[in-house]
Amino acid sequence: MMSGFEQSDRGSNPSAERPLMTLTYRSRATSPMSETQLGELQHAAASRNHREGITGLMVYNDDRFFQWLEGPPASIARVWSSISRDQRHADIEAISVHSAPSRLFGKWNLKLSTGPADAVLDSVHAENATSTNVAAERLAALAIATEPNDARLLLNAAYAEFRSMSALTELLIEPAARRLGDLWAADDCGEYEVTLGLCRLQTFVREIAVDSVQQQIAQPLVVLVAPLPGEIHMLGASLDAEALWQAGHDTRIRFPSTEQALKQIVATNWFDAIDLSLSPAFTREHRAGQMTQIIDSVRHASKNPALVVVAGGRAFYDRRISGADVHADASSTSAAHLPDDVARARGARA
Repeated sequence: MMSGFEQSDRGSNPSAERPLMTLTYRSRATSPMSETQLGELQHAAASRNHREGITGLMVYNDDRFFQWLEGPPASIARVWSSISRDQRHADIEAISVHSAPSRLFGKWNLKLSTGPADAVLDSVHAENATSTNVAAERLAALAIATEPNDARLLLNAAYAEFRSMSALTELLIEPAARRLGDLWAADDCGEYEVTLGLCRLQTFVREIAVDSVQQQIAQPLVVLVAPLPGEIHMLGASLDAEALWQAGHDTRIRFPSTEQALKQIVATNWFDAIDLSLSPAFTREHRAGQMTQIIDSVRHASKNPALVVVAGGRAFYDRRISGADVHADASSTSAAHLPDDVARARGARA
């Protein structure tokens, strides 16, 4: 059923609006939404989209959301940041982000459907909703090329469009890292190339983030960020540390080589929370048992008996394992969501 959508006067001349970006994502409602609540949500979102020059579609069915947004890259980045912080849904997953030649929903700031997503998308070229992230594929390929400067240029250009480190991270850098893992799984590159590509991305991110401004908050947390001892892919930890720092927290990033070294850090320093990460490229679910053991021993050694532990990495993004599986208080699927994941985990322990 289609209902409650606002018609837009934008998008009638797509060529005048280029560059144009399309973003699709899905999520789960934290509680069932009534028709009235959906109408209020749609109206507020449509008004926001109108201000930003965004058009699109929202599908709600069986407590699940699917949304297709299209508009200027900077506007998409701002709206995505707001969507990512919205407490009315969880398990937020960006499916695709790519440039587009024109709009599919140019008449609507937000078209609302309460029917199955597949039925709606069949009429609007559903194949585009699951298209690969072309920019991320290109970034991954450039990151392992002989001359990596094109990867740097692509990232800088994307950041100039997004104007948001969190959007750049979730919509381009993290998908590129997963793409590197996929290339390895398909025997299209070796593990060395994956590691090299991740290191290059990490270097480029540091260059971009050098001028970042930290948000000022009333009660910053002291957060330790570290890859799981033995994990050689450190891009995830670097992205996590940057996200937490920008959110206003006192962030300490460390790279302990052993479990004992990690225990020593938490035993001699006070931390409100710790973020432990596995590879952002490989699933490494076989390390779940080791991660569980390390988290248990870190809690026991911690100077803070109420230490909050959040786990991350591709294994959690792909839902291969959960935070509960490794005795963490929560898991994070993106550095962009990590500050909120930490806050929710602390609230649950309070």
